[in-house]
Amino acid sequence: MRLFSAGHMLLLLTSMALFSSSLAANQANSPTDTTQQIQWLDAPELPIALQEIYPAVYEERIVVGGGFTPSKTPSFFGLGPSDKVFILNPARARWQIAPDLPEPRHHLGMVSNHHYLYAIGGFTGNKENAWQIQRSVFRLDGNLQRWRKSASLPIPLAESVYANVSQNIHVIGGKTLSPDTGKHIDSTSHYVLVSNAYWRQAKSPTIARNSAASAVIGDRIYVIGGRTSGQDAKALSNVEVYDASTDSWSEVAPLPVAAAGLSASVVDDKIIVTGGEVFANNGDWRAGKALDSVWQYDPALDRWTALASLPNTLHGHGSVTLKGNLYILGGATNVGPQETTNKVITAAPVVQ
Repeated sequence: MRLFSAGHMLLLLTSMALFSSSLAANQANSPTDTTQQIQWLDAPELPIALQEIYPAVYEERIVVGGGFTPSKTPSFFGLGPSDKVFILNPARARWQIAPDLPEPRHHLGMVSNHHYLYAIGGFTGNKENAWQIQRSVFRLDGNLQRWRKSASLPIPLAESVYANVSQNIHVIGGKTLSPDTGKHIDSTSHYVLVSNAYWRQAKSPTIARNSAASAVIGDRIYVIGGRTSGQDAKALSNVEVYDASTDSWSEVAPLPVAAAGLSASVVDDKIIVTGGEVFANNGDWRAGKALDSVWQYDPALDRWTALASLPNTLHGHGSVTLKGNLYILGGATNVGPQETTNKVITAAPVVQ
């Protein structure tokens, strides 16, 4: 396998050890106050620029696969779907090439349990039809040798949220195909892959949306923000919570900003939401904007708190937490299919 080196990470990893406890110790009463100054530090860059990614942690490593990347044969404004998969071992501070996906995908959902890394649904297609929603699911085991077919989704889905609760894989919402018109529509579907073998339906959320973020704390899946499509397209701030122990949904405090294309991870039992984008009222991305905001949600208090902003605006990125450390990967620094980046950053508190 080919390796990509990135620079020394000893200082970064040492300072990151303080991040979780510092976030917890510095919460304020106002949901708009910046309570924690964060120093954003460079981590090993992705081997290629990628946006519209859903990375995962598997076998104590960060995995990024699929996505939109600058292409010589683009399907959408200079970008094409990728079949590449990369793995980062932070202790070695370099990316490793994993087996390619069976076919290129963008907005590919990646999620793992103890047994497998899954690559779920997403879009594929050429320039004439770049947004073909997929049902197929692939999985990779700990040997990291070859992707194999897994049980397909019951319906085509893309731009969903993906979560692991008690080793069962959940896929919630996103875009699917209308059974009446064949056109893309937002979905309230909720499917669970049980025992790595078959899909069953679970309780649906109340809001049909795509491009949301999600995070898991215990048995609860938090679905955050996103957007609706169609004539009434708009960004959302709503947050719904699924409790897997009771198969029920509830609503909690909304995100202080409406945004889609954002990302969420859990640090010290609090949810950190980063970036996102907002389109114009008619759904036109060209008239929209990307965001640099960072928010922390405390489920014990049902309260959002503003944290120090990202170094730049960012959407379509991924975020994961590994060993208490938060990583922000790829994305685009301008709204829509513009300025795709290979940057990876991680966070450490500023010592006052």
